[in-house]
Amino acid sequence: MSIMSMLHLTESVELPDLSPQITSRYITLDDRDSLNVHILEALPDPNNHPSTSYPLILLLHGFPELAYSWRKVLVPLANAHTGYHVVAPDLRGYGRTTTVVGPGSAGQVQYEDALSSFHMLNLVEDVCSLVQALGYSSVAMLVGHDFGSPLAGHCVVARPELFTSVVFMSAPFAGVDSPPWPQASGEDGDDKAKKHSITSLAPDIATALATLRPPRKHYTAYFSTPSANAEMLGQGGKALYDFLGGYFYMKSGAWDGNNIRPLPSAFSPSPSISELAMDLATLPEYYVMPLHESMPEVIGRHMCADARITWAKHEEVAGGVYAAEFGRTGFQGGLNQYRGALSPPPPERIAQLRALAGRRVEVPAAFISGARDWGVYQTPGAERRMREVACSSTGGKQGMAKEDFVLIEGAGHWVQQEAPEMVVQELVRFLGKVKVISQSPTTANSS
Repeated sequence: MSIMSMLHLTESVELPDLSPQITSRYITLDDRDSLNVHILEALPDPNNHPSTSYPLILLLHGFPELAYSWRKVLVPLANAHTGYHVVAPDLRGYGRTTTVVGPGSAGQVQYEDALSSFHMLNLVEDVCSLVQALGYSSVAMLVGHDFGSPLAGHCVVARPELFTSVVFMSAPFAGVDSPPWPQASGEDGDDKAKKHSITSLAPDIATALATLRPPRKHYTAYFSTPSANAEMLGQGGKALYDFLGGYFYMKSGAWDGNNIRPLPSAFSPSPSISELAMDLATLPEYYVMPLHESMPEVIGRHMCADARITWAKHEEVAGGVYAAEFGRTGFQGGLNQYRGALSPPPPERIAQLRALAGRRVEVPAAFISGARDWGVYQTPGAERRMREVACSSTGGKQGMAKEDFVLIEGAGHWVQQEAPEMVVQELVRFLGKVKVISQSPTTANSS
């Protein structure tokens, strides 16, 4: 490895549009194949918060995002209440986070790299190890956006003693899926649909989508293909910047196509595969794509039809950061996370997954998303299951409290970047609520 490569692994990263209160540094996790995690962090303003020890808030990004995606909320959260230590890492396979050995150790993560490194439970272990490396035995609030949301869910189910509360953003967490059992003899796709989660039904849904007219495919199926990374990178430079600008715009609250609503199959206790496929086919094309188009072709076609589909003026600098970082690393690290979620688990993880399947989130949980984010309803039934079955309220009762399910008007999928003030307001409100409950005599006596 060259001296310049080593410098990239150890020196802080200077990124534009960051508050002076935000710092960049690296933390090496020796127990996680020497994962060298790049973090952005904010501590309270010492003029207003004289303490030197603060509760930890951990923010997990999604795809195609980075620690940088939390830049607008890091400082306001750090200065809330009596102060917090707020940390946003580049997750494994993203940004400046690298490993000494294995995927991401030199150059770009490859499609051929072992998926076990990107399996959800391996990512959970990354997160828990980072908490310990930061010097904490508990996390006041874990927040996950997009793919970071199910990661946060798996964290709090697997290690409830480590996390005091959790907030899911943009992707409802409906619980840990059990590894699929061998298909019973004679069991057709619609029989399986009554027994298994949407994720485990992905191959059957893919077949059903491909038989529609016009034929379609789910974006996660596309993300799992060997060609997706190269197609999305394209020629790099301005082409990559433009593609990301179109992708971010179409999933934002600004795009006219994001008038969200629950899909009809969400109200059925056991929708058939064909019903699920027909419902999914009504989603925007960035979620359910024409079968024979790549994601850049989908986005490019819409950009040609509407000149507004590009980076908003105030996000052009951020767009440059995303284009530069993904141009350097590629998308494959994030794509491998999707592949890991859709692929059979590593044999050594099966027993763990079966033990976690069906467990409820026992810590207080909230959900925040944009009111124009199809991520809320893209998986039929997930939002309702999260609210009614999979999560707990601040009082420990089953089900998420009504006021803790928040859809922010005008915002789309990138809610913490589109409406940071409202996101901070809701996170701080929820933190205060959790703090009051945890300090009440009833809670103390029951613990």
